[in-house]
Amino acid sequence: MRETTIAGSPSKPRGRTSRYSLASLAGILLLSACGHVPKTRYFTVAMPAPAPTSDPKTSFVLDVPRFQAAEALRDDRILYFQSATELNYYEYHRWSAAPATLMSELVANRLRGTGAFSDVRLFPRTRPGDYVLRGRLTDFEELDDEPAGHVRVGLALELVRSRDHKTVWSDTRRLTGEIQGKGVEGVVDALNSSASRLLDQILPGLVAQVERDSKQH
Repeated sequence: MRETTIAGSPSKPRGRTSRYSLASLAGILLLSACGHVPKTRYFTVAMPAPAPTSDPKTSFVLDVPRFQAAEALRDDRILYFQSATELNYYEYHRWSAAPATLMSELVANRLRGTGAFSDVRLFPRTRPGDYVLRGRLTDFEELDDEPAGHVRVGLALELVRSRDHKTVWSDTRRLTGEIQGKGVEGVVDALNSSASRLLDQILPGLVAQVERDSKQH
């Protein structure tokens, strides 16, 4: 169900042409006045299961600071585009943290599972490790302007070597995924699936670069 940004209003049906009548709007305002506000639901991204303990492939330590994000994604409400130029939010369906923070955690977890580093430190506050992975989340939303239900995920990553501050690897990817399920749960599942597929594409190049650096170290 789609929601408007009128505080305290219930959901409206999904679709680009749905509109509230004056009578229904009056009913919404009456319900709001009586305190019948929908319960806010929170969602998160699916984290991979912990990888089996094994010897790391390198002795390098990776730091993953909190990723940056496009302005529209600096909000915990789930974002959707009604058209190519109009965006909105699900008022009562939110992420457990800002999408860029969740993606930072997902990337760090995935890289721990590769064994490419002896340690992966999320949001570090101590002295720098051997590498810093900087990221920017460019897309993480539902596309309502598509003929069928789709989501879009986009991410830019840059691996910086700490000892000489040199960018040794970078990549930018964007993909769309089809929404299979219904409602906001279907949107969340599609975003999770698309984020996983995007990382399947982008992270092997990072790991290969680190392994090459290890052989030259």
